[in-house]
Amino acid sequence: MNEPNVPQPTNSDEISINFSEIWNAIVKYKLSILVVTLLFTALGALFSLTLDSQYESQVKLLPEVDSKLGGSSSGGLGGLSSLAGLAGINLSGAMAGSDAIQPAMYPEIVQSMPFLQELSQSSVYNLKQKKYQKLANYLKQDNSNAPIGLFKSDKNKASNDVENLNIPHGVLSTDLIQISKQESDMLAALKESIVIEIDKKSNLIKIATTSLDPVISANLANLVLIQLRKYIIHYRTEKARKELNFLIDRQAEARKRYDQALFTLSNYKDQNRNVFLNVAKDQGKKLQYEVDLAFSVYSNLTSQTTEAKIKLQKETPVFKVLEPAQVPLKRSSPKRSLITLGALFLGLFSALLFVFFKSVNMKELLA
Repeated sequence: MNEPNVPQPTNSDEISINFSEIWNAIVKYKLSILVVTLLFTALGALFSLTLDSQYESQVKLLPEVDSKLGGSSSGGLGGLSSLAGLAGINLSGAMAGSDAIQPAMYPEIVQSMPFLQELSQSSVYNLKQKKYQKLANYLKQDNSNAPIGLFKSDKNKASNDVENLNIPHGVLSTDLIQISKQESDMLAALKESIVIEIDKKSNLIKIATTSLDPVISANLANLVLIQLRKYIIHYRTEKARKELNFLIDRQAEARKRYDQALFTLSNYKDQNRNVFLNVAKDQGKKLQYEVDLAFSVYSNLTSQTTEAKIKLQKETPVFKVLEPAQVPLKRSSPKRSLITLGALFLGLFSALLFVFFKSVNMKELLA
């Protein structure tokens, strides 16, 4: 049986690379290779010196877990939640009450416009200028700290964006937010400097902040922690606080009515001390009844107020700070040594690639 004719590769289809020729070319162009490598290395080192030094500070905290999630009130789902946790599924959000904010929502809260606006009004210490100033003012000014300031940003440069819309007063709803272009850029820079990471299994929260100033970086991390904790506490306890304030007002009114009724009864007794008429006795009984009723209402409201205070205390979440913010002693970026080393390898690779193509017959390679 005849085998099909299979075309055999000819010498013209093969590309032969003579490594000895490449080595000879490397030896021949070794000076050029050295110069190119040193040039790339110098440019990489120079570029790294034009980058601003960033300092990072971190805060680690553990929020209080709602007791409703793991106890008997969860309807026997505690074991199921544990098994789901091993599979990477978090059932606590489905079992939590409607008034609970899950840690997974914390990044969205911190990145929200109202949160950033309130945060930007906080006071921080500027180590470079040795004075306190608002965080917003610090972010609006040029704080470049690069050893070689080739790429300093001009925050006042012209832009095609609309600076101000000049919307007449009363046109926009009070719920809408209108900010200037400069404030928008400032809030965007503040937003980029804050990163929140959540460990879904342990609910451990890590707040990382970066800044050109190490002191401001630590202050910013602590300010985010304080404001986030304040926001969560306010949200979780808002209903209980309204109930408590309502009861306190009613208690004050009841105390006022009781004091007035008691004063009226005492004054009536002083004026009718030696009177034995039945009409006077009946009036005295009526006033005593009003005093007893006012005291009963006041006593009941006092008990309810005490219970409301206890309820408010129970619903106030607790945050355990595992690692407070520290002033960083070393910059987190840029890694100038890595940038320089990367430029060195890039220069060496480029030079060797040039030598390779010089030593290989390009006509045969492209044929």
